[in-house]
Amino acid sequence: MKQPEYKPLTLLHEDPDLFRSALNYSSAETLFIPRLLEKDYFCTLLLHYLSSTDETLVFKGGTCLAKVHAGFYRLSEDLDFVISASGDSSRSVRSRKMAATKKAILRISEKLGVFRLIQPLTGANNSTQYIAAVGYSSLLGNTEETIKIEIGLREPLLMSFSHGTVATILLNPITGKPMIPTFPMTCISYNEGMAEKFRAALSRREPAIRDFYDIHYAISHLNLNARDASFIDLIKKKLAVPGNNPVDVSKERLSAIRRQLDTELKPVLRTLDYATFDLEQAFQVVIDVAIRLEQSPVAK
Repeated sequence: MKQPEYKPLTLLHEDPDLFRSALNYSSAETLFIPRLLEKDYFCTLLLHYLSSTDETLVFKGGTCLAKVHAGFYRLSEDLDFVISASGDSSRSVRSRKMAATKKAILRISEKLGVFRLIQPLTGANNSTQYIAAVGYSSLLGNTEETIKIEIGLREPLLMSFSHGTVATILLNPITGKPMIPTFPMTCISYNEGMAEKFRAALSRREPAIRDFYDIHYAISHLNLNARDASFIDLIKKKLAVPGNNPVDVSKERLSAIRRQLDTELKPVLRTLDYATFDLEQAFQVVIDVAIRLEQSPVAK
């Protein structure tokens, strides 16, 4: 049976004057810089396209937290997904699971002419991880922007996925209302997404300050209880997946993260949000979780 032709969510960028007007208005209203608002728009186009190609693709990561679960507390520049797979799945099984998405990304320029494929979806780590990159020309200046797409297949999801609603922060300069319609997408559950954030904060080989900011925001604004026994157990199960690095909450790790404040975090936050972020407090939360993990029973 022939698949219906893909219909883009919007082509607002094809009216450059209106698009730039919307970016500038949205920047004044939301206090995010226009470049990030533009990238959020193009990330939305990619999400809508990918959601139509493979129903097993589950949206996750910081971009999912911001666009689905938490209402744009920061803006992101990459898209992360997972396809649930058992840890003992063969390389050939994982490759087959990726077939539809790989084909879709190869056709990205055909389906959405604003994008060009910089890096086709390429497998790594015995096909447990796939990475692609697409580019677009910014309408804000003579620059080329890139969006990285990463898909993991190294573990099963531990909780039922959620049917999230993907939003875009771009506002109509006349009405002040959202300019892009929302759409449904399969997403990682909020709790499992936050458990993965803690896993990353605790064990990511190259620590990323965004993980600590996401944790800080979830606790201070979304009432996340990082001391809850079931949540600790979820983190422990995530850490037990083969291939993770040991837990590291050393002073050296904190120093490495602190060096990212101005270069990695400040560009994606609003000025007030950046000014009120307490890295030491966020790091202490992660230390406390590490202690609770040591004290909790072995994950089953």
